[in-house]
Amino acid sequence: MPPSRPGTGRRLLRALVSAAVLAALVAGLPWLLYATTTAVWAQGTDALAHLLTRQDTGAAFMLALCAIGWIAWASFTLSVLLEIPAQLRGRRAPSLPGLRLSQRAAGTLVSGILVLFASSTLASATPALTTTVTATATAETAHPDAAAAPAEHSAQTTGTERTAARTYTVQDARPAESLWSIAEKLYGHGELYTKIADANEGRRMADGSVFRADAPIHPGWILTLPDAPATRTDDPDAPSRQAGPAAYTVQGGDTLWKVAEEELGDGERYQELFEANRGARQPDGSRLTDPDEIQAGLTLTIPHATAPSEISDTRTPPPTSQPADEQPDADTATPPSTPIPATTAPESPARPDSAPPANTPKAPPTAAPTTRPTAPVTAAPAPSVPSQPGETAPGTGAPAPERPAASIPPAPEEATDREDADGIGIRDAAAIGMLAAGTLLATLGLKRMLQRRRRRPGELPATTATTAEQNLHATADPGSLELLDLALRALAHHATEHGLELPAVAGARITDRTVELLLPAPETDDGDITVAPAPIPFTEADPGRWTLDRTQPLLDADTAAGIPAPYPGLITLGTDPDGNHLLINLTLSRVLLLDGTPDAVRDTARVLALEAATSTWSDHSEIITVGLGDQLPPLLPKSRMRAVPHLKGARTDLAELLLEQRQTADGDDAPDRLPWTLVCAADIDEDEARMLADTLTAARDLPVALIVPAQGTSGAFGSFDEAVHLAVGTTRTQYVDALDADLVVQSLPEDDYEDFLDLLRQAEEPAQPAEGPWKQVPPRHINLAADDAATTSPTALPAAPFTAFTASQPLTSVPPLPTPATEPETTPAPEPTAIAPPPPQAPERSGTGEPDEDESSTEEPADTADLHAPEIQILGPITVTGIASTGHGPKLALLAAYLYFKPSSPDAVREAMDPRSPWTKPTLQTRISQLRNQLGTDQDDALYLPRDRTGIYKLSPRVRCDWDRFTTLAERGLTKGPSTGISDLEAAIALVRGCPFGNTPPAWAAARVQEILVRITDTAHTLATWHRTGPRPDLDAARRAVRRGLDIDDSAELLYQDWMLIEDQAGNHNGVRAAYETILTINRRLDVSTEPDTDAIYERLTNRTA
Repeated sequence: MPPSRPGTGRRLLRALVSAAVLAALVAGLPWLLYATTTAVWAQGTDALAHLLTRQDTGAAFMLALCAIGWIAWASFTLSVLLEIPAQLRGRRAPSLPGLRLSQRAAGTLVSGILVLFASSTLASATPALTTTVTATATAETAHPDAAAAPAEHSAQTTGTERTAARTYTVQDARPAESLWSIAEKLYGHGELYTKIADANEGRRMADGSVFRADAPIHPGWILTLPDAPATRTDDPDAPSRQAGPAAYTVQGGDTLWKVAEEELGDGERYQELFEANRGARQPDGSRLTDPDEIQAGLTLTIPHATAPSEISDTRTPPPTSQPADEQPDADTATPPSTPIPATTAPESPARPDSAPPANTPKAPPTAAPTTRPTAPVTAAPAPSVPSQPGETAPGTGAPAPERPAASIPPAPEEATDREDADGIGIRDAAAIGMLAAGTLLATLGLKRMLQRRRRRPGELPATTATTAEQNLHATADPGSLELLDLALRALAHHATEHGLELPAVAGARITDRTVELLLPAPETDDGDITVAPAPIPFTEADPGRWTLDRTQPLLDADTAAGIPAPYPGLITLGTDPDGNHLLINLTLSRVLLLDGTPDAVRDTARVLALEAATSTWSDHSEIITVGLGDQLPPLLPKSRMRAVPHLKGARTDLAELLLEQRQTADGDDAPDRLPWTLVCAADIDEDEARMLADTLTAARDLPVALIVPAQGTSGAFGSFDEAVHLAVGTTRTQYVDALDADLVVQSLPEDDYEDFLDLLRQAEEPAQPAEGPWKQVPPRHINLAADDAATTSPTALPAAPFTAFTASQPLTSVPPLPTPATEPETTPAPEPTAIAPPPPQAPERSGTGEPDEDESSTEEPADTADLHAPEIQILGPITVTGIASTGHGPKLALLAAYLYFKPSSPDAVREAMDPRSPWTKPTLQTRISQLRNQLGTDQDDALYLPRDRTGIYKLSPRVRCDWDRFTTLAERGLTKGPSTGISDLEAAIALVRGCPFGNTPPAWAAARVQEILVRITDTAHTLATWHRTGPRPDLDAARRAVRRGLDIDDSAELLYQDWMLIEDQAGNHNGVRAAYETILTINRRLDVSTEPDTDAIYERLTNRTA
């Protein structure tokens, strides 16, 4: 509910004080100045005339003081004269150079007087506004189809209201119309102009201008009229003219019962009203799924008041969700006479992922109950009704996309395929920006990397693909994240090299192509801030804005990691109308006030704290949170965040920081202070705010920033005067003066936050114990005593060690390990003529198959394998044999890989193929047809992509995959042991061409990638250990195995341990140091510590050879 307003007594007191002060300054001060000036005029002018010839008696000074007083009074009076008409008309007074303080004081006093009358008028006008608005506004009639669709903002015109909303066209009249006159004409009270201003702020008008509340309006502009009920009239012809649905904007305190009673004449028809608006977008971005949870600002579609009053609970059943290209023909499709039970399960698809993994719950055969009971859905096709997004075909029993049922409400009707695609888009799940999503994904990736490191060889991390992770992938843009970090550190590197100071930056704008830095506006009255030329790698685009020069070289990742972050206080506030992300520099702004309901404040404060704690463009900092809970800080790997129970603890911490700074201020070797940020979502009173403001003022030399609720801070003067105010909990654009830009504020709702916490907790879970052949993976080798004999053996020193890891040259010349992105392997995998694929009913997770009984040969009979069947290759960039890599080939290959691992319904496929912009139904139909034609048929003329009637796309069990071949070879080699299994492991590792699923894996493959990386590392580690410790050690082969594993995962610390042991066994002490220095460099880049086992191995090796 909206925040409470001050009581009438407080408003009256404020108005009286403001009136008294204003009268004293405007009328009393000139009388005092006149009396004083008259008294000192004669002596003062005489003293000025003889100022240099005789001793001054103070009269000249008094006269000068009077002159200053008259100037100050004149400037203040001018400010008052500007503020009064501006506030009466609902505009911002023009800013005059040098009068900033006097204008602010005048504005405070004038508003203190007007707020009493405006508030009382608003209170008395509210009932009238909801019942008697009969202005002759130019209303745009909504098309019935458009009115029936969910009410939401257009993706291309941010800020435009729904087509059903009432509008007013500004008239070309004399005198010219203003917001005040329009509000007076429409509502009867001019003070209500603020509602019109709020509803149109940031909207683009017909002539291309952007509406500003402080700027004049022009004839021809179409203004949206907010908070207006459906037009009522006693005209007898009204029913015929109002056949289409009307619109109603929900007010604070409204319920569906109340709206139905007022608009439909019967409160019991609230269910009918709910059904007409099910799935509508609410102001906070969520969908309307519960009749008890409507929010102020939601625009409801009102059915005609004379419509039948019965509740329509029996809706037309949706058709079966079978593929669009496989709908039965009219002459062949015969609907069954009886409904098919929903519990009928399809035949189990013969694919590894057709059965759920051991560590994930199985999908129930029946659909999960939704928030309310629905009528049974029959399986009879209904061609006249389009399929609803997100629904699973009845009777299939296949798992639907992993999304909460409440987030997939059926739309009232489907207008176009594009609209349907948007209806199932993952982007609706969260309102966070791409930078925040990118930092959260980077944090999750780091946690999973540590999870892979800290497991025992052979174990498998517990990872399950979730919808929450797909949401983040759909929103994030890792490229922009990296570009921002490298650009800022390159600026700092250039400034340090040339002895320059870092320029003051107010914020940044991240577009889809570049990075822009926003400079603070120069202060014309005191000149504290001067505009400097744009430093490298930026160039000046416009006054106050620098843009990244893409022709300038940036630093590589390792070099940039050694440059301190120049602007650690940058944090994303939201997006502008063009979709660009806007960041504000909290270190410069210092105070950010969040104005909204407690829930809205918490949602925005949460995402700001999360981004500050995980951002890559910031080094270590201290983030103190109040009111956000204590679950998150222990789960974050970089330990930047700390939760305190109340604001007093945060204020004490800041005071101690200030005391520490004063004690070490005189030290020459004192390090730079870490940024300190308070993010508070708890209630704050004026006394606490005042004490916090005083402490902040005392800490003016420290990089300190506050993010606190605006409620309760009105009495905090000093530092809060320059605070940035941000309205939260709204999807409307708002103007932020510090950035000189419009934006929509980002937020992280409670449900999405809990989903992210679950992902972090999952990354903390212990690995699953090794199973089957993977129990044979050698453990970590820390006991070095057994290596001594091998080190002195004549066979231990090859004539020509593998050059990539030798360190006979100086340490600085040792080349770093190439990443898969820079040196991809293009060697084709060996032809699998002798490898039998896993049986069709193999379990989901590899590594549980039974070992082959015949261990005398590395070849298996191939009579069970269709060697002519297409093979899906995911151990590198995704390819499919027989599908070209040009044109639509990559998309078809990705589609084939998805269907191989995740047989799914059409809606799930459309969303998985492009989470940001799901495929339309015609696009999916076309791609499925193309893929079916490319794959062809098997020897029995059966399609490799069958025309399945169950509503689930799945490939034939005869389609092969290189991942299955890898697991078959690796498990067979582990079972045979070091004597005869090495050749199988070599063949398995040779199948790996690069990073699984390419350098940018799809979101749906995250869990699979984790498993593949672990298995590749285990296989490379086993090969290296067997080659190194065998009867005749082959250190070249061991190096090749380590090199192959590190090409795929350069953070696999287990392989660096193997590398050091190999070089020690070869007597190459420089090589040991090279391996250790390489992992240290990578850990510095990742900002993580080296594992204790790695340090122990290096120390033992170096101590033994010292």
